[in-house]
Amino acid sequence: MKRSHLALSKAIESGDTDLVYTVVSYLKNEMNRGDFFMTLRNQPVALSLYRQFCKHQEQDTLKDLFNQDDDHQELGNFYVRASYREGKLEARLSALQSAVDEYNKAKNEFAAKATEEHMRLLRFQRRQEEESGQSMMDLSLQDTLHSLLLQGRGRQAEQLYKEFRIPDKRYWWQKLSALSEKEDWEELEKFSKSKKSPIGYLPFVEVCVKHHNKYEAKKYVSKVTPEQKVKAHLAVGDVEGAAEAAIERRSEGELSLVLSHCSPTTDRGLVERLNRARTAASKK
Repeated sequence: MKRSHLALSKAIESGDTDLVYTVVSYLKNEMNRGDFFMTLRNQPVALSLYRQFCKHQEQDTLKDLFNQDDDHQELGNFYVRASYREGKLEARLSALQSAVDEYNKAKNEFAAKATEEHMRLLRFQRRQEEESGQSMMDLSLQDTLHSLLLQGRGRQAEQLYKEFRIPDKRYWWQKLSALSEKEDWEELEKFSKSKKSPIGYLPFVEVCVKHHNKYEAKKYVSKVTPEQKVKAHLAVGDVEGAAEAAIERRSEGELSLVLSHCSPTTDRGLVERLNRARTAASKK
């Protein structure tokens, strides 16, 4: 036993990783499992290298190491990783439940709750797949929501939003993005009127412009806040409207921005008005 400890110590002192692996491999074959693990625990460098080896080559041995050390946090992590190697949902959920149990033993409430949420999402995704035939497993929560909205499954998207307590702003951004991506302008307008937008109305202008529909974009310009009026008017190509908003707000920066969109030849009168307003604003 002493010779084994000495050989391992010398290998570690040499700094030669391959030599350490060779000695560890030899000891594993020569010693009983308990003595082998005890020897590694007394040599942190060797233990760390062996764990790295097991992570890629011997998963069950890695689990045994964590069990011997009562390392519930690492056991939880082990079961989460193992869950992704399972082909069937039931086996995957079983592995994740084992992870939850270990995280609870480790008093890691955040990891336990996050894993439980992931299990709920997997079950939700399976139900949606069975109903629609669309692949959804392993999508993130946000991508699941986006997929449902793109499929036109508003009721299920609403259910996901409520069950998983998705923040209002995030939900509005996702629905805005999906409806504009589908170019469902009628539904987008209905959505904008469903209640006061928690993200404002400039995003509605911008997504319509992004999808080359200034006609729809103009519907939302009047709804944007005063400080966003200039930007909204410019987005739809309404330089005069932007000028009026900038002059009303007496913002030197906004007046300069509108001027940068004017033509000295075709917008001569407007340029003069803006310059006068900018001069007055600079004297405030």
